[in-house]
Amino acid sequence: MQFQQIRSATSIVTFGGKRFLIDPMLAPANTYPIVPEAPVCGKGNPTIELPCKPEDLFDVDAVIVTHWHFDHFDETAMKLLPKELPLYAQNEEEAQASRKIGFKDVRVLSEEGVDFEGIRLFKTPCDHGSGDLVNKRFYRVVQLTDQACGVIFKSDSESITFYLAGDTIYYPGVKETIEKYAPQVIAVNAAGAQAPTGHALIMNQYDVWALMNDFPNLSVIATHVEGVSHATVNREMLRAFAKDKGLTALAIPDDLESLTY
Repeated sequence: MQFQQIRSATSIVTFGGKRFLIDPMLAPANTYPIVPEAPVCGKGNPTIELPCKPEDLFDVDAVIVTHWHFDHFDETAMKLLPKELPLYAQNEEEAQASRKIGFKDVRVLSEEGVDFEGIRLFKTPCDHGSGDLVNKRFYRVVQLTDQACGVIFKSDSESITFYLAGDTIYYPGVKETIEKYAPQVIAVNAAGAQAPTGHALIMNQYDVWALMNDFPNLSVIATHVEGVSHATVNREMLRAFAKDKGLTALAIPDDLESLTY
């Protein structure tokens, strides 16, 4: 398999001979306002430019949208992506919304698994800050869902199992997913994005450290590290932390960098 970091949570996963565009946020820098009532590390969103032309990302076999937040599926992606591409949504509500904006082949991920041309995709749980009352208020303020999902990739043509953890803190659901599917490689969203009063929405450096202590044989990719206004972790910070803690199995790819496993 190959993992190519594009920007923030956007990546291309090549698995079982097929290419999946993950969580496309394709707008130029500062197209959208900052996230309200949250820490601020930029003038707007995205905080950095897309490192390629949007159309350079369209040569894929399918799109996976883990949830409908702007940094995972933005208005620019909704407009520009070819509507014939198969698109996987986390639930029927978001699948219907995808159909309404013109996507013609929309499929729904499930915990039981769905097949895509010899690849089995399993929906996995996330805690995107939903367990905290302050975060629930935050999601009401910004009128967004607090639900998100991850995805397990399995195929007879691949020697490894890959786990795209999605927007989640490190909590028992992630541990249980790793124990159930025994992936060799995991990509974690590690920007340390926060809602009001500092409550976490996704993993930060300490979540990554805890994960790697619990599963020392797991190869970890840190994605979604920069690019949004409410991030509290950047690559420089995470690399320094990894060096200090001896996290040699942690990869922190630059934008457009590819990792092969």
